[in-house]
Amino acid sequence: MENFEQYKKFTAEKDWASLCKLNGVSLDSFGTKKELKALPDYLEPNEVVFALTSGIMKQTQTSNAMDFGVNTWLVVLTSDRFLFLDAAMLTKSVDTQSIRHDKVQAVSASQGWVLGKIMVDLGSRLLTIDNCNKSTVKVVASLANKWLKELSEKKSEPKIQAPKEDSLSKLEKLAKLKNDGILTEEEFIEAKKKILESL
Repeated sequence: MENFEQYKKFTAEKDWASLCKLNGVSLDSFGTKKELKALPDYLEPNEVVFALTSGIMKQTQTSNAMDFGVNTWLVVLTSDRFLFLDAAMLTKSVDTQSIRHDKVQAVSASQGWVLGKIMVDLGSRLLTIDNCNKSTVKVVASLANKWLKELSEKKSEPKIQAPKEDSLSKLEKLAKLKNDGILTEEEFIEAKKKILESL
C-alpha cells in the first residue's frame, strides 16, 4: 500500500485529520465525534487505518435495542478489516461490526449530487452504507480494492523455501563428524539410518 508508513504514523498518533488529508479529503466528523474518540479502543495491535467516512446503515443485529431505524456509523478501512462503529446517543456504549478482508469480494462507490454510498460485496450479501460524504466514498472504495488486490497477490505468491540439503551432502557431513570423533559409531549408524529412511 502506497503511503503505508504514513498511515501507520497517523494511526499511532490518532491524527485522523492528517490521515484524511493524505487521502485528499477533509475529516468529516458530523455525527461521529464520539465514534472517532472511541476508535483507538477498537483497533487491534498493529492495525493501520487507511480511510474514514461516516454514513447511514439500517439497524443491524448488533445495534442496541433502543436504536430505532437508521443510525450514523463511522466506517473505517484498516489493514485488517472494515470496522463499523456506532456510539449510543445517551450512554457510552458502542455498537461494532467487523468484516475481515478475506470475506470481501469487492467494494463499490456511488456518488450522487451531494452524497454518496459505499457497497461492500460479501458474496452472499451486499452491505450498503448510504449518505456518506461524496468525496470520501471514492477514496474508501479505491483504497479498499487496491488493498484487497495486494492481499490477494501476496497470498498467491509462491512461498520461497530454502533448498533442501540432499541426502548425499548429509551423509558426507555425518561421515566427517564420525571421522573427527564428534559422533560415536552407534550415533553415526543411527543418524545414517534416519537419512536413508527419508529417501
